[in-house]
Amino acid sequence: MNAKLRYRLLSTLVALCMVLVLFPAVALAAEGGDVAQIGDTAYDTLKEAIDAAVDGDTIELLSDATLPTTSFPSGKTITIDGNGLAIDANQAYLNVAGNVTFENCTMNMHGVPNGHWMYIYMASNGVLTFRNATVTIDGTDAADNTTAMYFPEPNTSRADVNIENSTVTIQNCRGNGISWGGKPNNGYNKLNITGSTVTIDNCAENTAGGGGIIGTFDITLTGSNLTVKNNNSYGSNGSNYYIDSSVVTYSNNGTHGISATDLVIENGSRITAENNGFYGVRAADAFLVDSTSTLTVTGNSHSNDGAGLKLTNGVTDGLVEEGAVVTITDNYCSGLSNNGTLVFQEGAKLTIMDNVNEQGGANGSHGGGIYNSGSSASLTLPSDTVIYNNHALTDGDDIYNSGTITFGKVGADWVLDDCNQMIDGWYDDSADARWEAHADTEAGETNHIVEFTTFDEETGLATVTGLTNLKAAHGAEGKDKTSYPGLDKVIVTEDGTEVDADTAAAGGTVNFKLTTNVPDDLLNYINLPDVDDPSVVNVLADEPVRGSYQLVIHDQMDDELVLDPESFVVMIGDTELALMDEYTIAYDVSHNEDGTCDFEITLDLVNLYEMGAITEEDIDNATPITVTYTATLAEDATAGEYLNTAWVTYPEGESEKSTVTVKTYGISIFKYDQANNAPLSGATFELYQKDDEGNVIEDSVIELTSGENGYAVIEGLDAGTYYLKETQAPEGYVCSEEELTITVPGDAGEGNYVVSVSFANAQVPHTGGTGTLMYTIGGAAIILLAGALLLISRYSRKKQVG
Repeated sequence: MNAKLRYRLLSTLVALCMVLVLFPAVALAAEGGDVAQIGDTAYDTLKEAIDAAVDGDTIELLSDATLPTTSFPSGKTITIDGNGLAIDANQAYLNVAGNVTFENCTMNMHGVPNGHWMYIYMASNGVLTFRNATVTIDGTDAADNTTAMYFPEPNTSRADVNIENSTVTIQNCRGNGISWGGKPNNGYNKLNITGSTVTIDNCAENTAGGGGIIGTFDITLTGSNLTVKNNNSYGSNGSNYYIDSSVVTYSNNGTHGISATDLVIENGSRITAENNGFYGVRAADAFLVDSTSTLTVTGNSHSNDGAGLKLTNGVTDGLVEEGAVVTITDNYCSGLSNNGTLVFQEGAKLTIMDNVNEQGGANGSHGGGIYNSGSSASLTLPSDTVIYNNHALTDGDDIYNSGTITFGKVGADWVLDDCNQMIDGWYDDSADARWEAHADTEAGETNHIVEFTTFDEETGLATVTGLTNLKAAHGAEGKDKTSYPGLDKVIVTEDGTEVDADTAAAGGTVNFKLTTNVPDDLLNYINLPDVDDPSVVNVLADEPVRGSYQLVIHDQMDDELVLDPESFVVMIGDTELALMDEYTIAYDVSHNEDGTCDFEITLDLVNLYEMGAITEEDIDNATPITVTYTATLAEDATAGEYLNTAWVTYPEGESEKSTVTVKTYGISIFKYDQANNAPLSGATFELYQKDDEGNVIEDSVIELTSGENGYAVIEGLDAGTYYLKETQAPEGYVCSEEELTITVPGDAGEGNYVVSVSFANAQVPHTGGTGTLMYTIGGAAIILLAGALLLISRYSRKKQVG
């Protein structure tokens, strides 16, 4: 072989080596890329991979995929790992009889399902799991009765759906969101939601009796958000809810909001039912609100004679624990309707106000606030329950009872909306003898003012059995609201708006404002003028001691709110008062019953009157007394809510406590290997905000690093829009170039203070599976062969030269 020929052969071999080494990438580029693979076998479509999969297989997506109508047969467990890619299921119908998991993907189901009236059918024993996925099922273009997800028919085995660390949105389905055909033989179908956000919006437009979640499911929520809203009929109609550290909202549904068999609310959960047409919340068996949770029921029953909160006679041991907060307001029928047994423990905070039962339906418009009906109905209220200003067409504006009820006395600062006068007791409000203290007796009408006074001296509670109708009202001599000082507390935002709750970042300043008033009863304490020729005066035994009127403003803040003592401004009307001369401040004042106050401001109103700071006109007009001051949210404040509570005391009593809330938020980033969901440490991120022009605000940049558990957490954030970008991936992984937008809304909801973000990483690409490995090995062999030929060539030339 001559030298030229050897050189040409060597060049050809080197070129062939380079082609073979690069062949996999060239081939993929030429063919547009395989879509999915199982092990080392690649498939042109996701459907081909699913059909080829055997039990236990994992299908990995290699590019965005489409998914047509597909069946997942019984006995086959398949995992589809999306590797962060998208699956478009246009006009698809999925029949899930096996155990299928979609993970690490974005999935969009839409269009008209081919020949079917549902997008997903959960067949007998089927299990469907969405994990680390974003799923949207949109029925905008589907047929009138199309349902997003349908479960087994009656008398067949049940099915389960698991939603884990995912976001699932079901919207615009003219059938139902999620529904079933009945109770299977081996128990209810299960919907398990963990660390996820699920929204069902605007379904059942053309389906009578349909809605969001239809049928009885076992619904378990853990650390999740569930929102069911704007559905034409039911929000739900009978499921068992086990709610743990979650936020649940049912709003603006045509009929029931949360209609449950069992309703168990635990571990800081926040449940809201608002503006639903029938019952806001209805429970037929178990009912529990634990000591850390909140239930808010407002604006319901606008289309039907129902109630805000309804418990049937199947509830035999309903319980609201000490510390729980239950608020029932502005419902269009009875606020609380009870036919079972329900105990609010002492220390539970219960408010029932402004409910109006005037529809005249099944309840006959009895009991605007409470309708406790039936010989077996038993209701126990906390002694400090706030229940007034409810109204009923027939009887019992605030309380209708035909069972057994235990309740406490009226509050010292309750004001009757009928006449804006102070409430001083409970009064008979029976159907044939409604409370009336303002009738025109000259026209032949008579006032009916019969007070209920049967309270236990020791406990301050009353227990009655049998027909009893009551209204929180006043006697013949009602006192105007301004007779005594009240107190309102607000937060003043940067633009001057006054709110009950606001957000702040750690280290941020919060502006507070307290407002009380100059009271009418101050006249009873002002010193009488001297009389030149005094006559005998009969002094009433209960006449107040004149010469002083101590008005004390009390304020308690959570420890994370740090008071600025230099910020106080105290005013009567438009006139600022002078510290020490016209008011005093004491700090860290301890009280046995009310704990320690951060500060107390004391004003002697008689002294201020005599000094001219308070005038007759101020007394007549109930001139406001305001206190403004600031506090700073501590630098180490964690995500959550911090309370500031204030009230006033005066010679004859004290006002109701007024509380405002400062919320601060956090962002939790979970970094994981998308191949096996294992946590990854050592990933670094930048979290930042932008100005109106889209430029990064330098002072806002925060650097974060994931720990051994894969989490990087930042707390003490204000509401707003943040941006997150990975700056360095863990060793051996590809750094993501995605900039993630995170919105922390100011109304994120009670208990929902940490936004969770999952951030996946893929390993640095290797040469691929066995097939690509063979190309690499072959290429390496050719390189070695080429090298050997080169050495032989050199040796031959050397030998010839020698």
